[in-house]
Amino acid sequence: MVNPIALYYPHIHVRDDTWLKYAALYWPRMGRLRPRDYPLLDSVVSARLHAAGWLLDIEPPQWAWPQVGQPFLELINDHAQALRDRFGVDRIDTWGVPAAEAGFGYAGGVRSAGGRDDAAARGEVTWLNPRFGFVHASKIGPEVVAAAVDAGLAVTGPGRGGTWVGMHPELAHVYTCALTERVATEDHLQPVTDQEQPHTALSGWTLDRLVHLLVDRPVAHDEGPRPHPDLLDSFVFMAFATVVPANLDTVPVEKIIEIRSTFGAELDAFRTYAAEQVQEFAAIEDVRDLAVRREYLRLEVDRTVTTRLNGLRERLRSVGLESVYALANVKSVALPPLAALAAETAGVPAALTAPAALAACVVSAPVQWRRQRRAAIEESPVSYLFRLEREVSPTKLIDRLRKVWPA
Repeated sequence: MVNPIALYYPHIHVRDDTWLKYAALYWPRMGRLRPRDYPLLDSVVSARLHAAGWLLDIEPPQWAWPQVGQPFLELINDHAQALRDRFGVDRIDTWGVPAAEAGFGYAGGVRSAGGRDDAAARGEVTWLNPRFGFVHASKIGPEVVAAAVDAGLAVTGPGRGGTWVGMHPELAHVYTCALTERVATEDHLQPVTDQEQPHTALSGWTLDRLVHLLVDRPVAHDEGPRPHPDLLDSFVFMAFATVVPANLDTVPVEKIIEIRSTFGAELDAFRTYAAEQVQEFAAIEDVRDLAVRREYLRLEVDRTVTTRLNGLRERLRSVGLESVYALANVKSVALPPLAALAAETAGVPAALTAPAALAACVVSAPVQWRRQRRAAIEESPVSYLFRLEREVSPTKLIDRLRKVWPA
C-alpha cells in the first residue's frame, strides 16, 4: 500500500507549528499549493521542514481551473442576485468578524522565519480590507474571477507574489476546499488542515452542493451537524497523544527530523497499521455528534494502540528492561529475579542502590537480551510510538541506559 502524501489547506503558510510537528512525525511528505512567484514567510519550523524536503511546494495546476471553475461559473450565472444578497462586496461592513481573525485572511497570523510580522515585511498594500477572505489569482481561472467581479462578489488587487482576489470569507473558503479536493483526488493526496473548518476539502463540491450551501441558506453551523475531522487524522493524533508530551512545541524541529530519519521503517509499519485499523471501524465516520465520535475513537485507540503498547512494554520487561515511564520516575527498583541473578553474576555489591544495580546489569546484559528486545520492537506494529515515547520524553537515566543498551 502506497502511503499518501498530505496536502495542506486552506492556506499557503501553516498556522500552527505544534500541529506541523505532529504532521511531520506521521506523514511521509506534506505539500501545499504555492504559486510560483509567491515569496515565503515561513515560521522557523516550516522553513526547516521545507529545507529538509518534507514540506513540498506544489504549483496550483492550471488543469484544475476548468474542473473546479465550471460549477462556480454556473452558480454565479444562475444565482447572481441571491449571492449578492449574502456575499456582495458592497455589504462588506455587515460581514461580522474580520476574515483575518477567523483564520481566512490574507497572511493573518503568519510570522516570518526571521521573526518580523509587520506590514512592510509582509508586503501588504492598503486595499487589503481585513474583512475579505483572499485567494491568490493563480488558483482561480480568469473566467471565474471576471464573473465574480462583474457580479459584485469579488475585487482584485496587487499583493505579495502577484494578484489577489478578495471576497466574502465563506466564498473564499468554499472555493479553496473545492480546489483542494480536486487536486487531492487527481494527484492521490490526502487533504489535512490545522484549522477548525466550517467545511472540509472532502465534501463533494458539486453544483448542487454549492447551491445548497451558498444560495439555499442552510441551517446555521451551530444548529446543524459540523463536518468531522478526517478519521485517519483523528486516530493518528489521538494515538500520538498516548506517548507524545503535551509540550511538543518545546521539542526542537531538528529532533523531529532526526526521528523521521532514524525510525523510518517503524513509521512505515505504523502508517500501514493505522490505515488498516481505520478501515475496520470506518462506520463511526457517520456518527453525527463529535463528542460521541471522539469517545468511540478513544475506545478504538485503547483497543488497537494502548493495549499493544502495554504488551510491548510487558514483553520488554520480561527480558530485563523496565518501561520508559517507569525508568523516568525511578526512585527505588526491586530487581526481578532474573536481573538480581545477573547482578550477582556481574559481581555487583549488594550494598549498591537498586537503580545502580539495574544500570550495572544493563552494562553486562547478555547478548540474547538485546536480540530479544530488538525482535520485540521490530515485530510490534506500534513500535514507532514506543520510539516516540523514548525520543521526545528523554531523561538523563534513560539516556545513560540507552548508551549502554542500544536498540
